[in-house]
Amino acid sequence: MRRTAVLALAAAAAVAFVVGLVLHPLSTASAGPSELQQVRTELASSYYRPLPRWVLDEPSIPKLLAALHDPYTAYLTPAEYRVARRAFAGGYGGVGITVLPAPGGLLVRRASVGSVHVEGVRPGDTILAVDGTSTARLTYHEAVGRILGVPGTTVELRIRRGQHTLEVKLMRQQFKLHPVHASLVGRVGVIHISAFTRGSAAGTETAIRRLQLEGATAYVLDLRGNPGGLLNQAVGVSSLFLRDGSIVASLAGAHRPLRIVYAHGNVAVTAPVAVLVDGASASASEVVAGALKDHGRAMIVGRPTYGKSFVQQIDRLPSGAALKLTVARYLTPAGYDISHGGVQPDIRSRHALVAALHLLAGRRS
Repeated sequence: MRRTAVLALAAAAAVAFVVGLVLHPLSTASAGPSELQQVRTELASSYYRPLPRWVLDEPSIPKLLAALHDPYTAYLTPAEYRVARRAFAGGYGGVGITVLPAPGGLLVRRASVGSVHVEGVRPGDTILAVDGTSTARLTYHEAVGRILGVPGTTVELRIRRGQHTLEVKLMRQQFKLHPVHASLVGRVGVIHISAFTRGSAAGTETAIRRLQLEGATAYVLDLRGNPGGLLNQAVGVSSLFLRDGSIVASLAGAHRPLRIVYAHGNVAVTAPVAVLVDGASASASEVVAGALKDHGRAMIVGRPTYGKSFVQQIDRLPSGAALKLTVARYLTPAGYDISHGGVQPDIRSRHALVAALHLLAGRRS
């Protein structure tokens, strides 16, 4: 599975890519005699394909998960689970900095979120430790997860700035995610969705209504770099462009009967639409692009998508850790398995927005 280079404490895009398409994001696993037994029970009852007894009999959680040969099924520590939750939450508790993985720690790329500026931390600083634990000994997501936490609580960071080492105590704040951004280019409304977090569908509908009032006669739905997120948000966005009752996707797993997911509600847009995609458009992004393409509702412009046709579910364990497991596969309305090459664009272009605007210039109603 590809790994994104940046995971911002102010955004959920990278995390969503890890979580993928979430069907039931926060079901609580039932108590069991041990965490290992609980993981065995969840896999035996929910995994997308039948598992042989020898796999379930592996003596540890790492060995059990390794035997699956599934890059999307993983054990999440409590800190990693806090990171993963942001993929589908409408907000999170953090300190307002954006970081990159770097040798020996986390490199601070930005020390602000909107109008919130972080005192004591500057771009270019390296975070060496979180609450006394060296970031060099932690995985990237583990380190980031330890910075996240309940708003109102504090976190202590050891920072290297040039030749100096500083100790900084920061109070976590509540931040809201804003995954939808819209603008008008001529008479074309351009809507960029960075991730399918909670509220993405409502935010997209609001953007469409505003652009309609501003005179938009065609639309670009920009899903480039969108790593996915919640299935219900992908269905909600698709429903804005499809007739009520149109198939959005079909899902099935070894322990789940075939489920057809339909568009619902009133169509918000009947004007021409282009959807922009690239190799980082994954999971829920591919659900939307595949549905609009199969129904002939939009032209797909850009590069082939990532090709992730699996659905994950996150089950929280009593310890505060969680199990992220694959529970189903999905097909597009026309029955395509996008794991074989992704959603293919109708128009291939490295300059997708320019190509889409040119295309829509001749199709606007």
